[in-house]
Amino acid sequence: MTTQPTRQTEQSQRGRTTGQSATRGSQTGRRPRTFRTAVGLPDETRRAVVGMLNQSLADTTDLMTQSKFAHWNVKGMNFYQLHLLFDEIAETFEEHADVVAERATALGGEATGTVRTAAANSRIPEIPPDVTTGPEYVAALVERVGIHANNLRREIELAVERGDEDTADMYTELSREVDEQLYFLEAHLQSVTPEAIPDSPGASPQGGGSQGGTPSQYRQPPERSPESQRGGTQSRQIGTQTRGRPGTGGTRQRGQGYGRR
Repeated sequence: MTTQPTRQTEQSQRGRTTGQSATRGSQTGRRPRTFRTAVGLPDETRRAVVGMLNQSLADTTDLMTQSKFAHWNVKGMNFYQLHLLFDEIAETFEEHADVVAERATALGGEATGTVRTAAANSRIPEIPPDVTTGPEYVAALVERVGIHANNLRREIELAVERGDEDTADMYTELSREVDEQLYFLEAHLQSVTPEAIPDSPGASPQGGGSQGGTPSQYRQPPERSPESQRGGTQSRQIGTQTRGRPGTGGTRQRGQGYGRR
């Protein structure tokens, strides 16, 4: 004997089906809605800019979560400092996501800023699963924040081309702040290397001075002989002789300033 499904079972089945459809729709992305507004931009311009803003929103949301991932999971030397730095970077991207989303809605658009939408549409690559140490996380974030920084510069140009100076100004401010976060990250990886040292006049293509090797301003001083060291000691002793300040009768040691009278 076959039993008829109850009304509650039918509603439950319809709910699961609807939920699955909603999930698929959010993964593939849906066309954002637009609303009437008194903003004096052509509808075509507003739609194009809102689409660009939603792309930035996906990237920014993704970077916020990846920075948090680094904040939670970093290990090794300088853990605490990097733990705090990654959290500050995540907070910056959280603030940026809010700014971008509100600009999209101010133009009569819809901010599609869910996690699923961000995952489906982000242009930022995922941090590799084998990253563990501080330098590895810093390098991974440098690459990803750098991609975002360059995308923002391009979006400044696109906003100007479309006649939306206000959105271009917003992107300029975001770009400046993202560049600062990128600087905080890159400073952990930068050091003076032979390739980075500026060449002296007449330097060879290998980057040394005119005689090759390290430029003179970066060379170590030659080792001094015992005789010259003894002479230097005498010179230093002579240099500490006291002498009077002209016209005052006060005394001081060479290399020291006069105290107040």
